[in-house]
Amino acid sequence: MPGAEMFPAQVPEMGSSPARGVAARPAPARSARVAVVGTGVVGLATALGCAQRGLPVTLVGPVPRSTASAAGSATGSALYDTRIYALSRAACELLENQRVWPQVDSERNCAVARMRVFGDDGGELQFDAYTAGVARLATICEESQLLQALWLACSMAPGIEHIAQAFDSATFDADVVRVRLSDGKSLECALLLGADGKQSCVRAAAGIGARTSSYGHTAYVANFACERPHHGTAYQWFTDAGIVALLPLPGERVSLVWSAPHALAPELAALSASEFAERVAQCSGYALGSLVPLGDKHAFALDRVVVDRLVRPGAALLGDAAHVVHPLAGQGLNLGLQDVSEFLQLLAAREPWRALGDLVWLRRYERARAESIALMRGTVGGLARLFGAQEASVRWLRNVGMSAVNAVAPVKRALIRHALG
Repeated sequence: MPGAEMFPAQVPEMGSSPARGVAARPAPARSARVAVVGTGVVGLATALGCAQRGLPVTLVGPVPRSTASAAGSATGSALYDTRIYALSRAACELLENQRVWPQVDSERNCAVARMRVFGDDGGELQFDAYTAGVARLATICEESQLLQALWLACSMAPGIEHIAQAFDSATFDADVVRVRLSDGKSLECALLLGADGKQSCVRAAAGIGARTSSYGHTAYVANFACERPHHGTAYQWFTDAGIVALLPLPGERVSLVWSAPHALAPELAALSASEFAERVAQCSGYALGSLVPLGDKHAFALDRVVVDRLVRPGAALLGDAAHVVHPLAGQGLNLGLQDVSEFLQLLAAREPWRALGDLVWLRRYERARAESIALMRGTVGGLARLFGAQEASVRWLRNVGMSAVNAVAPVKRALIRHALG
């Protein structure tokens, strides 16, 4: 295939992976090829899953960034990636089934044993893994660790070839999709999968409409050393200054996600690292004592993306290309990995006579994902609006509601089961 290069044949051995490099075998028919655009966590998991089901895969996009090699180089305390995810049990099971999870450094992960959520006027909600009868509520993991493990797995999977070019355009003709790359070369496939983020070029090329709107928040992420141990507790505060979350990292360290109103963003951007750490400690009521910055803070605008549909003949969307929700529930990547899991299950159940790009089976994926996506979008969007309202009556109602839910154990257990996936 023009412009395509196979992964290196000699790579470090990975767990119980059945083969090294790319197996020597005749080139498969073009009608059986899948092209996956996007080399983030969702794109790599999708490409790996398709290859593990015997399909030839072309993976399009740059080699993913990885800060894993730089982590731990600081003297005294290890540096952690500022891109942190709270993975659900279902997400971990998908990665386990793909033989990826054992390759993620467990010493850099942290189990969430409990979660405490505070309203802005006395309301509080607590979740505890022990009382819910589960081992952990979530697992905190660095994006760089996931990318490194998935990239290694893809490099060892028979049938995956990588093209380090950007996607340019696509044309759809019967059972063939012709993909044009940024260097002018092209490839053909039977199914084009877009996992290329919220500004997806695949989505645009497939003629799938999307509506993007702002949540009115800017997210700040940073890591800190904390004065007091967190005991595996994830904290979240709904405040007048936005939504402040501190997620536990190994040792006495935490990772911040602060969803701040746009009006406050310039003020936070102007703060020095130490001033910002003190501001975070104040917003958290010094629950973990004083905070010491570990690296720089980073900011990005928070948008909501709603697509008209997830599929068309010859193409499907996964991850942020298919939906973007507010990070207050920490479910963005989990939602994307649920897409991957559902897609792979339906791919395995597809009738052998049905073409890969057949809209009939692709719509099964779209229907299977509709409820979960709508529920998550409605839940986090509703919470963001609810805690953004400043009317006294609304403030009273939302804090009373939190305390009421906290007092009803069956309701809390149901919420935990849903979050675990």
